[in-house]
Amino acid sequence: MKTYLLAAFGVIFLTLLLSFISPEGKLKKTVNFVMRVACICVLISPVTDLFDLPSSAETMQSDYEYICREYSNSQSIALEELIYEELGTDCDCEVSVIFENESIKENGVIVRGQFDDKMRENIVAYLRELGYINITVNEKGD
Repeated sequence: MKTYLLAAFGVIFLTLLLSFISPEGKLKKTVNFVMRVACICVLISPVTDLFDLPSSAETMQSDYEYICREYSNSQSIALEELIYEELGTDCDCEVSVIFENESIKENGVIVRGQFDDKMRENIVAYLRELGYINITVNEKGD
C-alpha cells in the first residue's frame, strides 16, 4: 500500500511539475494528456491487480503441455490400430512426446499386452521401422 501511495503521489507531483514548466501550445497539451493517462494508470493499478492474470510464459507452457498430451493420446490410439493391423495383436500403447526446440518430438513408446517372446521382438522391430525410440514392451497386468 505504501508503494502504491508513493507511486500515485510521484506521478501526480510529476504531472504538476511538467504542466508548470512546459511551454504554452500543442506541446503543453500533449504533455498534460500523457501525464493524465499515466495518473489514471497508476490510480487504477490496484483494480487490475485483482484479476491476477497469468503471464504469457505460464500460458504458453500450459498450452504446450495440453498440446503434447493431446498429441500423445492421438498417436497412442493410432499406434494401437497400426500394430493390430500389421501384427494382428491387441495392445495398449502410450506414446510419450515432448516440446523441444520449438517442435513436438516423440520421446518414447510403451506397449502393453499379452505377448510371447516372438511377438515382443516383432513389435520392437516394427516400432523401430516406424522410427520410434526408447521402446518398452511390457506384459499387461490383469
